[in-house]
Amino acid sequence: MHTDLPKTINEALKILAYNDYFWEDSQKGRINPHNKDIETVKSLAEAQYAWTEKQAKLAVVILKRYLTKFQKHGMDIKKLLDHPVYDDAFRVISFEKTIEKYIDEDENKIDLKFPYTKKIIQLVRCLKDKKGLPSSYARYDGESKTWSFKQTDVTTYYLTLIAVRYDFKFIDETLLNEYDAVKSEIKNYKQPTAHIVGGHVVLNDAPESLQDYWEKNLKDKKVVQQVDALKNLYVQMPNDINITTETYTAKKIALCPNHKIWIDRNEYSRDEVIAGLKELDAFPIVMPVSGEISSAEDIEEYWHWIKAFERNGIDPLKEMSWGFDLKEPKREKDIEESVYKEFVIGNNLPNEKFEQLFELHQMSKQFKYIDSNTKVMFVRNRIPRSLMKSNVKPKVSLVTLGGGYFSSGTDNLKRLLDNLPKKLYYSDSQPSSWDWHDNIIIKL
Repeated sequence: MHTDLPKTINEALKILAYNDYFWEDSQKGRINPHNKDIETVKSLAEAQYAWTEKQAKLAVVILKRYLTKFQKHGMDIKKLLDHPVYDDAFRVISFEKTIEKYIDEDENKIDLKFPYTKKIIQLVRCLKDKKGLPSSYARYDGESKTWSFKQTDVTTYYLTLIAVRYDFKFIDETLLNEYDAVKSEIKNYKQPTAHIVGGHVVLNDAPESLQDYWEKNLKDKKVVQQVDALKNLYVQMPNDINITTETYTAKKIALCPNHKIWIDRNEYSRDEVIAGLKELDAFPIVMPVSGEISSAEDIEEYWHWIKAFERNGIDPLKEMSWGFDLKEPKREKDIEESVYKEFVIGNNLPNEKFEQLFELHQMSKQFKYIDSNTKVMFVRNRIPRSLMKSNVKPKVSLVTLGGGYFSSGTDNLKRLLDNLPKKLYYSDSQPSSWDWHDNIIIKL
């Protein structure tokens, strides 16, 4: 029996939500509340903000439903239910919809403030997720019910469209003028295209900024490298284009319209992949891995890649970097119970594979440095500090080691991998298309 009564409706509701004993009955056994009641009670109990008046009344209705249960446990809350007291004053929801442009820390921003409206939320999230905006471009403040966006041509255009369609109040009318300017640019915009003249790619209808970038960074490169760059610049190429290359792999990758590509290991060898990437000038590359290695198959996969790179002129000791440590392997028969740091390997692993694993461990411990000479970077879970300090910019992510097509790791690492010019998957089976962002993985 309880002698202390809950002093507020909030306290009473938390008793209902979080105390299993509350539902035990000595005569009838356990009496479970209605499923919908459980969901509602926990939602109200875990609310981050003060209740609205409507939520408060709902809490009282539910508590009245279980008044007898409170009484059986020595908590007669009838007076509290008849004269409710709450922890906080009611939260008042504003039904005003506003759009505002302002400057925050020398950065132009656009705020959208509106009460919960499923359709508007869907449109805002569509802008956030499908227009290629970096995650930092959009922030949501749950307390103020405000979406904040960095102002760009894209956000100006689409947010203004949403605001006009759903009768938002414009705090700053200049946003409409900026929308008209962007709209005019869109009407006059022509999709850049390209064709080959004299063994080099020539751009058509390219804006000045794109043409300048091309002149500075790509004009003097091999035609296969120029063609390969077009997909990342959103420049269309004729479907019947034909180019001459040293390797078949480089040609296939260059002509592939997508930057996320599955390479079937049954059709392409490791040496073919590496040679193709060299012809495309696609180094340095990042190889994201997951987990430790212990089986003969795992060791063999690592070892074959190291040797393939070596056969193609990449020095494992001078041009490879490890962003993590492989644990030192120890045989079960050689390890004491007091030792925890070593990686325990079964005694049935062949000596050759054990020695290879030990060598991989040594390489991961010694070769951390990254500079302009680095060609291959092994990463796991996070971006290595040496990579962040080096200012080296990887060009390709090659996913093959450690299992899993999307290796686990921090958001920063995932963001780095997804934003590289190419993300290749080398495996026996095609990875599923992660296409909610329209980022479809296609076969080479």
